[in-house]
Amino acid sequence: MSTDSAKRVGDDYVLPTGHDDAFRLDLIHAVYGPISVKALEAARIGEATRAADIGCGTGTIARLMAQRITPGGSVDAIDIAEEQVELARSAPASLGAAQIQYSVGSAYEPGLPERTYDVVFCRLVLCHLQEPARAVAAMAKLLVEGGRLVLVDMDMRDTFTMPPSPLYNSILTEVALPYGDHIGVDYAVGVRLPELMGEAGLATEFVAADQPIFRDGPEKHLWERTWAVAFQRVVAAGRLAADRSDELISGAERHTASPDVWVAVAKVFAAVGRKPG
Repeated sequence: MSTDSAKRVGDDYVLPTGHDDAFRLDLIHAVYGPISVKALEAARIGEATRAADIGCGTGTIARLMAQRITPGGSVDAIDIAEEQVELARSAPASLGAAQIQYSVGSAYEPGLPERTYDVVFCRLVLCHLQEPARAVAAMAKLLVEGGRLVLVDMDMRDTFTMPPSPLYNSILTEVALPYGDHIGVDYAVGVRLPELMGEAGLATEFVAADQPIFRDGPEKHLWERTWAVAFQRVVAAGRLAADRSDELISGAERHTASPDVWVAVAKVFAAVGRKPG
């Protein structure tokens, strides 16, 4: 998807959607799937009858929840990008899994019935929102009494390589974090998850953090892939020169191409909040 043709979704989502980003989203799950599953288990997903996935992307977590909830249960999955919903719908369902209903909706206005769900899940959505507290409050309203909200989100500030790379530091301090400030989002929102839970009237029951480190494989290059596409928007907005963008991305790629370099991807936090009652 070119920068000119890219359709803006959400507050100002800087990444492509649909088939253009399916491989990167699969990498997201490969990297951050383990902590997501750990948080779902802490939320007692196996005891849930109805679950919701907010910002479902390609439907990976929705399908996982459909396999784990109680027999006869159901999952509602929404994404603000119609291309994501269509892609998620096209994935085959697992034998014996619960039914999944996909629809277009936002974290601010999910369009789902309130006081209905035992578990609501949301991963790497709040970091793209200008009003994450408003979104968490909307998700909390979806829960039944005693229901649990699972939030998984990042702190991009901790991304680094071993041995260190000045270019990785420049990517963060010169471009990524300042641009987040420019568009009004918090790429370190993961450290605020318990705070956001409390503001929404939920009692935090579980918090965990994870920062996977890779020496090889496509997971090692997740953030280079992410920055390569996101920086197109930054360049188009006039906040970064195209040649400097190329210098940063190509330099980072050359550095991490070495098998002697380890990459610590952005740290993520998972929190489970319980609705009183």
